[in-house]
Amino acid sequence: VHGYDLSRLFAEGALGRIIRLEPGMLYHYLKKLARDGLIASRIERQSGRPDRQVHTLTPVGDAVLHAWIAAPVRSTREIRLDFLVKLYLARAIDPRHAITLVTRQRSVMRTRAARLTEQLDGPQPSGPDNAFGESVLRLRLTQTEAALAWLDALPESDQ
Repeated sequence: VHGYDLSRLFAEGALGRIIRLEPGMLYHYLKKLARDGLIASRIERQSGRPDRQVHTLTPVGDAVLHAWIAAPVRSTREIRLDFLVKLYLARAIDPRHAITLVTRQRSVMRTRAARLTEQLDGPQPSGPDNAFGESVLRLRLTQTEAALAWLDALPESDQ
């Protein structure tokens, strides 16, 4: 794939709803991925048009990508960005990967919700910040429960 296609995908496609990636930053990341050996780039000649650079994953890049996609995110905050990108890519690569990712992510969120509930049900420190600290925990629990409900509603959850 070449940079212009990727740029359009981020600007006009579903990825654009997740993350805004300016063309300059995209090309910066492509250069870094090439330097790190995760992608290979070659020049493709075009008649009557400027040459373009085409990028493909290297075997190492493919392995790194698959490992990254397979790992659920650890915090609720990461659902909004990292997890959505992982889910998008997992669906594009192989729907079975998406099912596995959603299953793992639901497990992480259930564990997180249980831990937050334990903290709220347990003894709270005394002091002027106690009420605020408890409200922060309640916010985190509410966000985690909302993320879990959203995950449960995904088509991959029915598998």
